[in-house]
Amino acid sequence: MQDALKGITILEVGVMTPGKYCGFLMTGWGATSIRIEREGFPDHITNEDLLLNRGKQSIVLNLRDEADRTTFLNLAREADVLIESYRPGVTTRLGIDYDTIQAINPGIIYCSLSGFGQSGDEAQRAAYDLIFQAESGLLHSLNANSPEPAGPQTYLTDSTTGVMTAFAISAALQGRTQNGGVGRHIDLSMQESVFSLLAVSHGTMREDVAISGMEAEARSKRAVFNVYSAGDGRSIVLTALSETSARALFRYFDREELWQQGQSLDADAAEATAFLRQQFLTQGAQYWVDALSAQNVEIALVKTPEEAYDNSQLQGRNMILDTQDQSGQSLRQIGFPGTSGGTRGLDPAPEPGAHNSLFNQRTVK
Repeated sequence: MQDALKGITILEVGVMTPGKYCGFLMTGWGATSIRIEREGFPDHITNEDLLLNRGKQSIVLNLRDEADRTTFLNLAREADVLIESYRPGVTTRLGIDYDTIQAINPGIIYCSLSGFGQSGDEAQRAAYDLIFQAESGLLHSLNANSPEPAGPQTYLTDSTTGVMTAFAISAALQGRTQNGGVGRHIDLSMQESVFSLLAVSHGTMREDVAISGMEAEARSKRAVFNVYSAGDGRSIVLTALSETSARALFRYFDREELWQQGQSLDADAAEATAFLRQQFLTQGAQYWVDALSAQNVEIALVKTPEEAYDNSQLQGRNMILDTQDQSGQSLRQIGFPGTSGGTRGLDPAPEPGAHNSLFNQRTVK
């Protein structure tokens, strides 16, 4: 996959985290991505940019300045993809809207990435990851079995939207080859992207009831498919869904007769759940992982992201890379899925504006 998008040039302008992540994914597949940064924002490489801007080029432009806007339009003439994430209406005021770019580059795949989309009553509303998780029902689903909802430490809306954007653009590029080289305008919102995640669990309503969601709720309470606290304060997850695994689990505790209750979706699963909770508190998490794995019971330690960097399977798949930043200091970074090299060959993230001298030399064809 490293060269699947080789020869494709992407412009990222006014891009929030989802657009950066999209550009990172597509760069990993071989595209050339050029970030258009605002003056002074940022004026340094952020921790986020250390990864998401790897392999990209950076130019700082003031799109309200005629000369800088001309430089941008020159780049847009030659680009295959333009990703913009301004609020609706801003690109028109800047003179870089779809109609303007399409007039000078009919083949452009122009992606407008926004919080709520280019239309609708809330199109101008401020976009924040946690707002989308809350209003989509995702945050409730992730915390439904907890006494009090907790704020997530990752940005699921940003990452989901980045993946969805990369998918939409890749599909549009394929469509362009079948449409005589004519591009198109993609209107994609963070709201719809994260809401689409619930299709696998809450995707169907009947008479105002999410019938698929009822099934998902029941399954989340099974004793053999659950999260448990261990005696050392760490947590483990069980996924002993097969009869063989469920029997082995309860046999280990000399209570094999509970295996059916452990798999049950009904209220009678409470006894099996309470029994397991009590047992797991008697030893530390790693003890249970080792002991039950030896019985072929599917179990895992709930790890921190930092601990996941030491996962031998991820390391073997080139998903954990030893790299350097722009100043040569050592980094460990997440690689790119589906590529044997894991984006190992990408250059470090550039300082904002590092490639101004290169692109400012371009002239109108």
